[in-house]
Amino acid sequence: MFAGALGFPKRHARVTSFAGTISRHAVYGGFRAFGAFNTDPKLVGFSYGYTCVPGRWWRETIARPLTVEQRDYWLADAFELAELHVHPAAQGLKLGGQLHDQVMHGLPHQTALLSVMHRSERARHLYASRGWLTLVDEMRFPTEPRTPFSLLGLALSGQWSVVSGQWSVVSGQWSVVSGKFEGRSAFRLATAE
Repeated sequence: MFAGALGFPKRHARVTSFAGTISRHAVYGGFRAFGAFNTDPKLVGFSYGYTCVPGRWWRETIARPLTVEQRDYWLADAFELAELHVHPAAQGLKLGGQLHDQVMHGLPHQTALLSVMHRSERARHLYASRGWLTLVDEMRFPTEPRTPFSLLGLALSGQWSVVSGQWSVVSGQWSVVSGKFEGRSAFRLATAE
């Protein structure tokens, strides 16, 4: 699923290292994750993030191009939206938006941050439609020096409140599974009315 969503070969280093990455991230404070499954049930999309704290590689890397004022505001109390992916076969069905809104719902943070690949037009459109602002238009990570990314930020002011029954399932084919992880999985099925 991860390789297909990113357009990488299954043996790409980013794909093969992902299990270790998510295992490491799952123990971070504020970690939460959500998945979307088809009727098989096979995972077709997921989102997750956690509290952004000083000293972690990604945070320190994205802080460098920010001004002091930007760091003071955007990094003081931030949630890091680490991953949001939908398999190409399930794209265009609004699953990405549902996974975004689920992971952002009820966050106790002042801001949220993410990095998005330039080639990810659907993702960039989704984030723009949800109010994300471009903080740094082009940056490169040492782990992927040939891939340009943008750093996006979202001011959180309670706009991600979800009213029960607001979610919909497209043609009955998909279910959005949600849950807050606190060391172990605690999923529940989001209802579709």
